[in-house]
Amino acid sequence: MIACRIEPKGQVEPEGEGVWRSTGSDPQFRLTHPRGGRLFPLRLSAGWVRIRADLEGLGATKPVPLLYVDDGSGFREDEAVRLEMREDGGIDDLVRLPRRVRGLRLDPLAASGRFRLARATLEPLRGPAAALAVARRLLARLPEEERGGRALLGRLARLALSRPPAALWRAFWDSARPRPAAASYAAWIERVERPALPSPEAMRAAIDGFRVRPRISIVMPVYNTPRPYLEAALASIRAQAYPDWELCLCDDASTAPHVAPMLDALAAEEPRVRLHRRTTNGGIVGASNDALALATGDWITLIDHDDTIPPHALFALVAALNEDPQTDFLYSDEDKITIAGERYEPFFKPDWSPETLEACMYTAHLALYRRDIVTRIGAFRPECEGAQDYDFVLRYTEHVTRVRHVDQVLYHWRAIPGSTAQAMDNKGYVVAAAVRALEDRARRTGGLDVVRPTAFAGSFHLRRPLAGRPLVSIVIPTAGRDSAVRGRTVDLLAACLASLRERSTYEAIEIVAVDNGDLRPATGAALERFGARSVTWDRPVFNVAAKMNLGARAATGEVLVFLNDDIEVISPDWIEAMLALLQIPGVGAVGPRLLFETGELQHVGVTVIDATPDHPRRSYPREDPGHFFSTAGNRNYLAVTGACVMVRRADFEAIGGFDEDFAVNYNDVDLCLRLRERGLRSVYCAEVELYHYESRNRARTVAADEQARFRARWAEAIPKDPYYSEWFEALPPTFELDPARF
Repeated sequence: MIACRIEPKGQVEPEGEGVWRSTGSDPQFRLTHPRGGRLFPLRLSAGWVRIRADLEGLGATKPVPLLYVDDGSGFREDEAVRLEMREDGGIDDLVRLPRRVRGLRLDPLAASGRFRLARATLEPLRGPAAALAVARRLLARLPEEERGGRALLGRLARLALSRPPAALWRAFWDSARPRPAAASYAAWIERVERPALPSPEAMRAAIDGFRVRPRISIVMPVYNTPRPYLEAALASIRAQAYPDWELCLCDDASTAPHVAPMLDALAAEEPRVRLHRRTTNGGIVGASNDALALATGDWITLIDHDDTIPPHALFALVAALNEDPQTDFLYSDEDKITIAGERYEPFFKPDWSPETLEACMYTAHLALYRRDIVTRIGAFRPECEGAQDYDFVLRYTEHVTRVRHVDQVLYHWRAIPGSTAQAMDNKGYVVAAAVRALEDRARRTGGLDVVRPTAFAGSFHLRRPLAGRPLVSIVIPTAGRDSAVRGRTVDLLAACLASLRERSTYEAIEIVAVDNGDLRPATGAALERFGARSVTWDRPVFNVAAKMNLGARAATGEVLVFLNDDIEVISPDWIEAMLALLQIPGVGAVGPRLLFETGELQHVGVTVIDATPDHPRRSYPREDPGHFFSTAGNRNYLAVTGACVMVRRADFEAIGGFDEDFAVNYNDVDLCLRLRERGLRSVYCAEVELYHYESRNRARTVAADEQARFRARWAEAIPKDPYYSEWFEALPPTFELDPARF
């Protein structure tokens, strides 16, 4: 048996011996070996483990314990195990561990509150002991009348005779399998989507009152679609509550015998169908262009021949258009559907995010395009065959001013083996076509430096050349302290300066350190050695916002970078990459990917949910792609962290710099939000990596007055985060459905 060391990881504060207070909705502890370090596979390997802990809620607090197992891919929500509490309190449960165990995390509850947790043990079970423990649990779950006599062996014997061996084995295994705690999309559908669906009568009444009743041309190329999928696609269109549509079909010389008769029959009985049949196969671009040429509607939408849309899909889009008739582009959320008809993997998209679109085709389906703009940009391009829709939306959005995200799931991608809905890796030529589309996009909008696919098929890094090479002033507030880095004591400021000068490839930089007037001689020598200068914050109170403002006034650069002194450069071209984003019209702040010393994610953007800023995917593995590439590609967020943020001096000064009333926390987020009020967006730069030696286990504490001030300023102005779905877990923001609700 292993008596674990219980180490607070976040959102907890000690209140006494074994008594804790949760400071948020996600208190976390690591379970490590009592002699230090993680629980390595030699200690814990694949198989059953009995976990016991003296967890107890105090007052009205109700524990909901979750165990997370890091198998080398980080702590993932879909691998969490909901632990059972004994009736008399405490945890006593069985968990089957994977082949590799790199770490364990215990989350005792999913809300704020007080609780007791002082002891946790793990007991690996082997052979008969494991079988006996699992059998005991199986018996405990049976109805009382099925449990048999009092003796355990007698109860087991009676159980063995009660059902066939195969059924008994399934029940045995099912009862013993850990209960996943991941939220259920099916639960979201039942609890959120279904109650909100408008009735046919309500939709008819609303349509009668629409001031705008556009005709929607549905463009659908068809080629050898399997009968059941084609039937389902066509039926979903005919089932639309909104009646003003036309279906523009192009049969791309299908050889499957059922296709032509099906389309002919549909065209004969449905006057809203316009059908063209090619005599030779023209591929997806040729067929799509022929279908597009049939369109007469005010708006155009694209639907694949094996996908489906719900009956309220077109109604929802037109309803949104009636709310703002000046909208140029609308897009909805989407999900996937198996060949058996089961919906899964919802994509709850961000609101309009220009830099996100240049990292992946996130708008996709279902979308509405004005036909007059489509006529202006031209049809689908053969050179982008395979990613023709991505190229299309990249060109289209260069001509729009008002974009609307309709946050409803209005499209179901059919995941057929070999399709792009199942995995873009299935169609390698799609990636090459997307690269061409992005290269052309860059040439049209500022010039092309490079477009590179990321490690995750479907996401990309696009970089434009720098229009100039302005002086970049790096402002570093510092206390001149030492810290342990990679097992040795390091002068943080000296190490940061060495990293900046020795690894950065951008030459036009100046470095301004803002000290407290008490730098040690060795640190002062490092400033001189690395060509940095310092200014001194001479007030007796700690105020990092004021220190950064002081450094900005002392700096002379056209561009400012505010940088913590516990940063180490990984990507040599970090300044160039961030400048390339900052020069895009409408961008006001840029922040990089920051990693903990361990390589796990520390910063990939900042969410603001219920007026509480936080870091999404914090402590996820470095290789994490995120939610539909939210980590892998550049992305718009409400804010980026002040540990490393780049802004133009003119914009910084226009808003008065950092608000010095946020002396310690939230000054960086507040800065980004005030830039946003001026129409400037923040961008997370995914292709740049820096180390940030912030403690992974330190629970971030925010003074009550700063929390109150931030809430007073921003709670009403930002009732919801436009880049992070309200259905996701909020604190911490994981981009996963909230397990407490679904």
